[in-house]
Amino acid sequence: MKYKNIPSAIHNFGHSFLSYENYVDSDFVIDELNKISGKNYDIKIDWKTKEFQPKTMISDRITKSIGYWYDNISEHFNSQNVEFDSLKSFELIWENGKRPKVIATDDRGKFYEKEITNTL
Repeated sequence: MKYKNIPSAIHNFGHSFLSYENYVDSDFVIDELNKISGKNYDIKIDWKTKEFQPKTMISDRITKSIGYWYDNISEHFNSQNVEFDSLKSFELIWENGKRPKVIATDDRGKFYEKEITNTL
C-alpha cells in the first residue's frame, strides 16, 4: 500500500467514470450526468455506499453504472498499489457550474481533492 498513490488513483477512477468508457444501455453515462448538471443540480456519488444524489434524478443507467464500477473498484485501486479499504471516504462531486472533482479521506485522516477535467 502506497499512500502517495491515492491522489492519482482517485483521479484516474473519477476520470474513467466520467469518460466515454462508461457506456451503459446504449448510451454514455457522462451525457446523462451532463444533462443533470445542466438542470442546475449538484451531483454526488458516494463510492463507499454507492449513494447517488440528487436521488430524484437517478436512472436505471446511472444505478447500473455505479454498480458496475463499484464491483471493480478494489481492483482499480489495487492496480495502483492502493487499498480501497484504506479510504474512509471517497466521493465524486460535481457542483453546479463547476468542474467535477473527487475527494477522499484516508485511514490516517489525510484529505485529498482532485479536479476532473475534460468532461464537458
